Amino acid sequence: MSRHLQFTKFLFLSLAFHALVIAAVMVLVRPAETPLPVTPVKIVNLPREAIRQLPPVEQPVPRQVVPEQPVPRRPVPEQPVPRRIVPERPLPPSAVPMPKKFGSDETVRLPKTSAQTGKPEGSEQGTESGTAIAPVGPHGQGAAGPLPFVSQKEIEELARKGMPEKRQGEDSVTLDTDEFKFISYNRWLKLKVESVLRYPELAAMSGYQGTLYIKFDIMKDGSLGGLELLKSSGYKILDDEALRAIRASSPFQPLPDDWHMERYSIRAAVLFYLNAAYIR
Repeated sequence: MSRHLQFTKFLFLSLAFHALVIAAVMVLVRPAETPLPVTPVKIVNLPREAIRQLPPVEQPVPRQVVPEQPVPRRPVPEQPVPRRIVPERPLPPSAVPMPKKFGSDETVRLPKTSAQTGKPEGSEQGTESGTAIAPVGPHGQGAAGPLPFVSQKEIEELARKGMPEKRQGEDSVTLDTDEFKFISYNRWLKLKVESVLRYPELAAMSGYQGTLYIKFDIMKDGSLGGLELLKSSGYKILDDEALRAIRASSPFQPLPDDWHMERYSIRAAVLFYLNAAYIR
């Protein structure tokens, strides 16, 4: 037998011997269980005479559970909540004088409107001649259109009456110019600005309306150049909205090459009227 096999056999025998020794020690060392002390009980039968002398045994009486009765609640009368009455504040005058035309004493006033409906006061009762005012469409028809109670022509006349005159040496044109080459570009320009222009909610609730006049430049690439307020409407909230709409509308379409212009200066009127806004 080789030395390696002898060593393996000796190792297994040694492990088995040690396992037996450890098991024997655990069995011998385990403490013995101590039996509980047993008290002897002696049963004695008492005679009848002794049993009769014992006191009677009372049986427990089961306790009856009485359900609790709900306590009736007294109805509390509702007290009316006092309402606070807020006095109505008078609205500022909505008839705003239009700026005077240069060299003329003529003044244009917009009709006074109601802050709730935006309609001219007296439109339900009729005019002086007794005829009620009907909604007029953009072309003057009786059907309702985007310009309530006024026609497209009347809006443009209101815009022209206060337009500031051109300054000396200035090459600006009005937005409603009849020069042929500008008509198509200006029509697109009106649509884009009016799609951004909004009547301020606070101004509509307060009955503010008026017309302001601005001048702005469109550069060759369509970017916005200068922007100037020529005449105020009398209300800063309306002036700020008009200037914001011009800035938000840029960039515009680039100027056509056949114009041979590096800058296109425009003078325009912005009207806030009957809860609607227009640029002319």
